[in-house]
Amino acid sequence: MADAASHEFNAADDATFLSLASSAARVGVAGYGLGVSLAAAGFLGLIHPPFHLPPHAAPVIAAVCLVGAIPPFLAGRQLRDGARSLRAVATTEGDDVAHLMTATDSLQRAFTTLIAMLAVYVVGLAVVVAVMFPRGG
Repeated sequence: MADAASHEFNAADDATFLSLASSAARVGVAGYGLGVSLAAAGFLGLIHPPFHLPPHAAPVIAAVCLVGAIPPFLAGRQLRDGARSLRAVATTEGDDVAHLMTATDSLQRAFTTLIAMLAVYVVGLAVVVAVMFPRGG
């Protein structure tokens, strides 16, 4: 790493930041895609419920899809923001530390959102199982 007093990273470090930025951006786009897909599935489930599901199950599953669409979309946005800041570390002069701190903040928020997403998905799965396989029915 470059001399800490200069607050500038060297070319090898910049290449690492660019690679990480590219990966974060790709995962961010995938998060957008997952969010949009889940939202579309939820809306489709409300508009045209599958005939093979119990009548009470379709709206619940659609709601789970709609709620489940929010975290990956948010995480995708946060990852894209982090990628933008990481790219700025490598491509600008003079503000590497500020850009890096902005990137770490965005990435930390993305990871927190992903943890929440996993919790939402576990609860959503439990709801879907409870609706699909009611006790005593």
